Amino acid sequence: MKKSFIGFVFAFLCCILAGHTSMASSMILFLNDTFPKKEFKSLDIFPAISYAPETSLTLGAIGIHYWDFAKGDLTTPLSSMQFVGVYTLKKQIIIESRWEFFGPASKWRTRGEAFFNRYPDRNYGIGNSALAMVMEVDEGGEQDTLNYLNFDSDRIKFSPVVLRKIGKDLYLGLQYDMEYLYRMKITPMHYTYLNAEAEKIDDLPVEGIRSGVGLQLLFDNRDFVLNPLHGTLAELNVINYNGLIGSDYAFTMVKLDARHYINTIKNQVLALRTIGSFEFTNEKIPMRALSRVGGHNFMRGYFKGTYQDHHMAAFELEYRLPLWKENTSAPLWKVWKRTGFAGFIGAAQVFRDTEDFHLDEFNLAAGAGLRILFNTQSRVCLRIDYAIGLSKGSNGFDDRQSGFYFYLGEAF
Repeated sequence: MKKSFIGFVFAFLCCILAGHTSMASSMILFLNDTFPKKEFKSLDIFPAISYAPETSLTLGAIGIHYWDFAKGDLTTPLSSMQFVGVYTLKKQIIIESRWEFFGPASKWRTRGEAFFNRYPDRNYGIGNSALAMVMEVDEGGEQDTLNYLNFDSDRIKFSPVVLRKIGKDLYLGLQYDMEYLYRMKITPMHYTYLNAEAEKIDDLPVEGIRSGVGLQLLFDNRDFVLNPLHGTLAELNVINYNGLIGSDYAFTMVKLDARHYINTIKNQVLALRTIGSFEFTNEKIPMRALSRVGGHNFMRGYFKGTYQDHHMAAFELEYRLPLWKENTSAPLWKVWKRTGFAGFIGAAQVFRDTEDFHLDEFNLAAGAGLRILFNTQSRVCLRIDYAIGLSKGSNGFDDRQSGFYFYLGEAF
């Protein structure tokens, strides 16, 4: 979870509810859909201020930009870019951007993400159990026993995709994926591995460059990109990483991410998702290239990488219950007219070989959350979720992980 988003939520809502005219009036215009239907353009930036023990004071901004590259063609979705920039007093940096742009009649589209992070991370080793036991000693001499090793690193990621429409709702395109981790530093002053599972941490490389090119086949007939009422998204990625394109690691990744949205009653939605992710190689691959369970968009309740290995199978279900009416014109200060709720469950399993896959070894997670509608044209929401990782031992010993998530946009 990105805790810097917590400050954004409270600072933003307090600003609106307190009636500060500069931001509140501009946001009310935004939420009342007063923009022209053609040549739509909007940029909205909000403060991101928070405090957490691992970051100290956090200052920055979060925002979303909309474009109408189709010049008002109502059959073409709005293009959008979400971004966040944060700096902490512990000299940690987060700069992230995700985009999805559509050309006229959606004949061409591009999507992707770009990151620069300098932020704390965890290495749980490899496998479907999270049974590592690590004793860490900090600079003050205090000891703690964890099921992961803490480290810091700098990370650059750039993953663009360019797609061409080849049939009704069907796209094919080229993609590039690059991630570079450097300046890795293990954060405890001293640490000791207490079992054989923890020793696998040293066998898992973290630093270096992975660079790959491949194809993406995409089927997409969703009615809204950021928060669908109905439709299907099925995305197949095949990427090869090798030294010819600057990669320190050689492997092939195949990933299928399929989502289906069922408009059950009124504007309620049952969202279904399945993921199959596979990395093929006889060599070692870096931690962040593995199939990984957890994070704010996938298997909420687990820290990203709690379970990680070469292959993964996962399933998620979410029921979304908006209380607002579609095309509402209520301003945001009438929050009760723009709220909704969601409940979700998920199951995921990572494995190295097919014989290691067992139906009774899925790791489960569940949670619920609040939704606040931001924009009626794109249906983008602020989501505030609480989730629990139901697998005992995910947080060491018999403890379970859990987490709060504050983000723009649905998880899937």
